[in-house]
Amino acid sequence: MLAALDISESNDLCHGIMNSTGFNNYKVRLSLASLSLALSFMITNACTVNRAFVQPGTIPKFAVPNPEAEEFGRDLFQELCEDYDVDSESQKHGQLVEIFNQLTKAAEVDHLPWHIYLLNGPEIADVRAVHGNYIFVWSGLLDAVENNDELAGLLACELSHTLAYHTVPVEFTLASDALFTVAELATSLGIMVASQGTVVIGGHGWMKWAYVEVADLDPLDREYSAELEREAADIALLIISRTQYSPQALLNFWQRVAEDGSLHDKYERISRGLSPQERAAMIEQLILQPSEGNHQLAKENSTTDQKGQIPVEYGLIH
Repeated sequence: MLAALDISESNDLCHGIMNSTGFNNYKVRLSLASLSLALSFMITNACTVNRAFVQPGTIPKFAVPNPEAEEFGRDLFQELCEDYDVDSESQKHGQLVEIFNQLTKAAEVDHLPWHIYLLNGPEIADVRAVHGNYIFVWSGLLDAVENNDELAGLLACELSHTLAYHTVPVEFTLASDALFTVAELATSLGIMVASQGTVVIGGHGWMKWAYVEVADLDPLDREYSAELEREAADIALLIISRTQYSPQALLNFWQRVAEDGSLHDKYERISRGLSPQERAAMIEQLILQPSEGNHQLAKENSTTDQKGQIPVEYGLIH
């Protein structure tokens, strides 16, 4: 009888706990723990497939984009057309195409299909290269540069991201895919418990999509690591040194933005993850200490004047 009474009292006690405020708090803590676990998995283990770095002083060999890549870029272009008018007839567009053609010729990739579009967005100073050999330039960028040399430098950087395969959509490792699945289940469970079953998240792949958005890996908002930015800048300077345009102009642009605080917000999109000061310092170092294979830039450095400026004759795009 005593044992039976103890069991009965224990059941009553558990029942009381199950209906108490304390247990509700426990459910909230459980939910938060599940969410924290999911986020921890996502942040610490959601690694992507890393590509080999390009040998310094070389321009990567680039293959013809496959139909899937072409479709990827075309779909993005169609989405942008819903928000922006496309300028394909103005003088500025013609000059933009001419500069870009000179860059692709210098990089020895002019035999490949390229799609460069000028979008009417005077409030946006930006240029983006995306998978499929598509380059999008917002008209505000043409107002931001002071000459064709600066524009060539910015275009060359985006071209270089493409040549170095930086624009290829993010690929996740098999381990990351498994961890995303676990994180999705943990987060869904946590939200369902916290909402007492009123909110249920279904479907597959939503956390991977959220990670791409939060980590700025979306093709039109993508931010590259400092290593990839340096790699692209090195390739860009090599390409520019093979044209009539000046590598020094790219440095001039970022130094001007870095020195004028009022320009920081205006050029935040094109600056991406690096500050203007960081970009200027990186480019200056690459110019003063060019890669071993960049003989043309090294030659230009030998003729640098006392102020450290490479003599340039600028041609305005305006």
